[in-house]
Amino acid sequence: MDASKITESLSKLFHAEGCRIVFWNDPDQEFLETVAELDLDGVTLINSDNESLLELKVKLELEDTTRKYLIYSPTIEPAPEDDWLLDIRLYSRSFHADRASILMGELGLTSQSMRAHLSDRKKFLNSKERVSRLKKLVASEDQERDIDMKIIAVLSRADQAGIFDILMKLFGEMCSDDTCDFKSPTKAWQDIEKFDLAPFFWDQMAKTFGYDAENPSLSDLLIRLLVNDFANTLHGDVPGPLAHFILTQKALATNASVFVSQWRSNLNHYRQYVTIAREIAKELRLDEHIVGYDEQALIDVMTFEEAERQIIRSLRTRITQGRLEKPEELGPVILRRKDGHWATIKLDEYGDNGNIYATTYDALDAVLELLTLRKQYDLGLSYATAQAMYQAYTSELYRFDQLYRLFHEKADTVELAGWDVLKDVQKVVESCYGGWYLDQLSVAWGGFIENASGQEDGLLQRWSISDVRNQQDFFTTQVKPILQSHPRSKVFVIISDALRYEVAEELTRDVNSKFRFKAQLSSQLGVLPSYTALGMASLLPRREYGYKEGTDQVQIDGQSCASLEQRGAILADVDGIAIKADALLAMNKEEGRELVRPWRVIYLYHDEIDDTGDTRSSEGRAFLAARNTINKISRLISFIVNSLNGSNVFVTADHGFIYQDTPPTSLERSDLGIKPEGVIKAKKRYVIGKDLGVSEKAWHGSTRTTAGTSDDMEFWIPKGINRFHFAGGARFIHGGALPQEIVVPIVQVKELEGKAAEKEAAKQVEVSLLGSTRKIVNYIQKFELIQTEKVAGKTIPRTLVISLRDGDTPISNEETVTFDSASDSMEERKRTVKLMLKKGDYNNRKEYSLVLRDPATQIEYERVPMTIDLAFINDF
Repeated sequence: MDASKITESLSKLFHAEGCRIVFWNDPDQEFLETVAELDLDGVTLINSDNESLLELKVKLELEDTTRKYLIYSPTIEPAPEDDWLLDIRLYSRSFHADRASILMGELGLTSQSMRAHLSDRKKFLNSKERVSRLKKLVASEDQERDIDMKIIAVLSRADQAGIFDILMKLFGEMCSDDTCDFKSPTKAWQDIEKFDLAPFFWDQMAKTFGYDAENPSLSDLLIRLLVNDFANTLHGDVPGPLAHFILTQKALATNASVFVSQWRSNLNHYRQYVTIAREIAKELRLDEHIVGYDEQALIDVMTFEEAERQIIRSLRTRITQGRLEKPEELGPVILRRKDGHWATIKLDEYGDNGNIYATTYDALDAVLELLTLRKQYDLGLSYATAQAMYQAYTSELYRFDQLYRLFHEKADTVELAGWDVLKDVQKVVESCYGGWYLDQLSVAWGGFIENASGQEDGLLQRWSISDVRNQQDFFTTQVKPILQSHPRSKVFVIISDALRYEVAEELTRDVNSKFRFKAQLSSQLGVLPSYTALGMASLLPRREYGYKEGTDQVQIDGQSCASLEQRGAILADVDGIAIKADALLAMNKEEGRELVRPWRVIYLYHDEIDDTGDTRSSEGRAFLAARNTINKISRLISFIVNSLNGSNVFVTADHGFIYQDTPPTSLERSDLGIKPEGVIKAKKRYVIGKDLGVSEKAWHGSTRTTAGTSDDMEFWIPKGINRFHFAGGARFIHGGALPQEIVVPIVQVKELEGKAAEKEAAKQVEVSLLGSTRKIVNYIQKFELIQTEKVAGKTIPRTLVISLRDGDTPISNEETVTFDSASDSMEERKRTVKLMLKKGDYNNRKEYSLVLRDPATQIEYERVPMTIDLAFINDF
């Protein structure tokens, strides 16, 4: 430091900071000559070695108490007991011009004891760039440990100087793209060793985790931390080949789980965790060691991906071997795993298939719900009246079809990802759905279709059910009253070909989850035979409709209605228009408004389910088409309401469908033998014509009765789920009389405004912490939370990330919990969360917090004050 810089520093002390006396000890006499060159305005320089210390003391404290003095000494600062000027030195300031002192000033450190420590770290501090980065982390009150931690943070390029932050960086450097080399020294670790910080680092690992190896290494530490997290969360004994990795100090072992949990949940580091955990599991041959563990033993293990696979295998075995007296008991296992690390992160190797574990659990969840539903009907399906069975279908039985669809939708995705894990489960599903449910449904409903008693009382003779409207009355009962209510009313009708009731039920829930929308689901008794031409015609306005003589062509008031243009011409009589749904979705707001402005009735036609399912080459994608339909119609409704100001929207269908993933056998074929002479049209699921007569293998009826046509077109439909032939695909069918085909949905959507919108707005369930105790007395603490209301209608699930925190700093592991119970039982809506507290010194008079946050927004849902009192544990 040259004279000008010394002058500048001293002037700052005297004039800017108001010091009257400054002591400067220069034991190496580096600045003996420089002192005489200093130009300090208003400051008297005294070399204390040339003065009587007693006389100097008298002068400074009695004779002259106002002037400024620089007391210079070319010797080491005396010990306090030998220092004649100690009392003056204590209320004055000291100045140092050596490298360590300069660094102290640059870093803003105030404790003079740090000068020696900085000298010991001069190898690191020789770099301006490293000092600059260190300066951003240093606080004025830092001591030796703080400085060393922050130096390691600089070397590892950690954002913070916490041990966990540093380890995440050190371990993360072992990864390159999707590969991991945890055995070779990394650049950061080589720097730590080069700057003599390894001993300090290992001392901190011993104090934090109890890691005290004879020959410590990062790779060994890494393995032990992961294995200990595995052991801490495993319900059972650790596999023998892994036991020697367990840290011996149990009091510190939970810190491994706190660290590993924070690592894998960190948005900046979880990808490296995934790569490393996979590599370590492979190195340990973990899959071999956990093959005997079931889902209960592994339910809380999130360390390794292999645990996820083993749980899925175990669940599969339980399902396929019939060891499920209470299928619903496995629901909490699936819910727990779906909230876990491996089922919530993005796994790049599966591309657009999303998280394959979450998808697999969704499939298994559908299976368990299906089997649980099946157990409710152990005595079979039996109803006193057709009305009772119809209501049973619209209130609960439709869930069989919905769960079957959801399973196959997810299972198909899993299979596309290259997994065969659900193949055997699929056999159980097919046995339940096709081998039991469809057979039971066919027999029970079939008894109401035909006049089994020999009297004219079967549905084919009257085709009506109390309190259920018929499909052919749709326009008169649903659309017309709205048009008559106000001369400017508009009605939008979305007709989705083959949108069956259970798909519409899911669509209704999706629409109700959106703000300002209220959707209500009802049904109508579909026309029979349940096929497109007749179903579409039944929904149009008319005076009468029927078949053109000698053909299968359905006409409205003498006009053909098969094409979009023909339907548009018919709708024009009621100020209406027919549009393809995709065409409207492709428009912007201005184009859409311009199109619909002149019209009061807008019929929108959508055809993905039927178009996909009715073709042999694509019928296997029918359930994917159903998912796409839900998404597309939901978007269409939003566009109509938000952009076109549509306040009256209906969604309905021409018919439903039946789909079985397993191809039908010859037993499901009704061979008619000789084809009747009067047949006009013959399809897989129906035959229409004149003078058909009767057949033991088919149900016979007239469309005048079952569709309200003006003529007596006759039809045959196979009994149950049979087909007349298998040509053109046979897994996807419609045309018959089973509920899946003729329970036609009506979804009415209205826009809500003002207080009504607020009242009906979708809201997440509320969650509360149970119990009055707010004191933590164990390092492992369980908390019980309750979902205070069930999921239903516009009350939707809530997911929370739960942790213990000191201010905003996490001091425990984090657990993700989804509250999505639809149960009326409060007991079934409880969830238990186990948090492991990081080992440390906690003030039992300080307030800590149990924090519940939304994982997507990081917004706090609740912060519950907690005290931590571990005195008893620490004493023993």
